[in-house]
Amino acid sequence: MGPGLRKKAGLLRIDASKNSISAVLPIAPAAPEGGIACSEDSVWLVVDKNGTLVRIDPSTNSVRQKISIPPGSYNPIFSGGIIWISGVDRNLLTAVDARSGKILESVLVGQKPRFLTSGSGSIWTINQGDGTVSRVDEQSRKLIATIRVGIPGTGGDIGYGADSVWLTVFDVPLTRIDAATNKVVRQWIGKGGDSLRVGFDSLWITDYKKGLVSRIPTQQVQ
Repeated sequence: MGPGLRKKAGLLRIDASKNSISAVLPIAPAAPEGGIACSEDSVWLVVDKNGTLVRIDPSTNSVRQKISIPPGSYNPIFSGGIIWISGVDRNLLTAVDARSGKILESVLVGQKPRFLTSGSGSIWTINQGDGTVSRVDEQSRKLIATIRVGIPGTGGDIGYGADSVWLTVFDVPLTRIDAATNKVVRQWIGKGGDSLRVGFDSLWITDYKKGLVSRIPTQQVQ
């Protein structure tokens, strides 16, 4: 890493063919638990607490559009032609058209929604304030379920795969919700947990405190 790159927050572009940094943009997430999303033609990032969502053109490494969304929104994902952003400060999930940048809807969900995922035609948020998961239909953009999981607190993560929603937080490293019934069908208690991804027919779960990553085939935890 070159001189000064650790001193100031920014957005790094990595050349996957060379495994090296190809650009450093003076654009940074607004919060420590902020996120980044990629659509077909843009990179999306919330850059301040006032709710400024920026759209970055990867062909020029520059901002092509700024969109005002509800303040306190930090974490975007892309699904079905829409950028969905969770609003932890106002308990909202906001939908933005990825072509025009127009705000389509802001939906009231559970308390302090932070991380989110898509699957089964829905957007799912893990709500740090009340330990619930909110399910919002992608077509109607309406809240269709609030699922009590019992895992409130900071951190955590959520992912979708194998017809299930998977959650992780400290000391409750894995919870499975059946997407067909909106019910918690299994929960594992113990040390570990904090972030999670689903891919290659596996769950990838970090043990943040030990600095470990575990890979678990999804068929073993159905």
